[in-house]
Amino acid sequence: MSLRYALLGIISKKPITGYDVVRIFKQQMIYFWNSTHSQIYTELHKMENDNLIEHELVIQGTSPNKKVYSLTDSGKKDLIRWAIEEPLKTTKIKDEFLIKATIFPILTVNEINKLLDEVIEREEKILSMTKDWKEHFSSQEGQDVGTMLTVEYGIRYSEMYLEWCKWAKQYFNEIK
Repeated sequence: MSLRYALLGIISKKPITGYDVVRIFKQQMIYFWNSTHSQIYTELHKMENDNLIEHELVIQGTSPNKKVYSLTDSGKKDLIRWAIEEPLKTTKIKDEFLIKATIFPILTVNEINKLLDEVIEREEKILSMTKDWKEHFSSQEGQDVGTMLTVEYGIRYSEMYLEWCKWAKQYFNEIK
């Protein structure tokens, strides 16, 4: 998957500002894709040059002007083509903590517990925020089934990660 199709998917739902694209991207795609603010804006510019999206400039008096992006017919066709025709690639996990876990044999139990506690704290925050976001989103009209599916994935992923970290702490405390 590329950043392009993630962004086209967000913009396909309704006309939206670049700021809101970044915000939605960070909230809803945290579990399966990441990108920086500058990468997102660079890709928006490329997509506009490729006639996949267009923007309307909204003049805002005292606030900075904003661009509201919308999908072109060409963008919609390309997004659908990608979803239907592009083969799915094997899922890859890219997790820095798992690299750290590979060196656990040379760390002390205290160092391992400290690292696991940091991940547990991080995942508990993410899980709480994701559940709050789901509750807020569920109360809105016109719910998007794709968004609901991905947020549920995020909740289940965090729960699994937390369960694994807690198991790992118990495991290392028993063997050391």
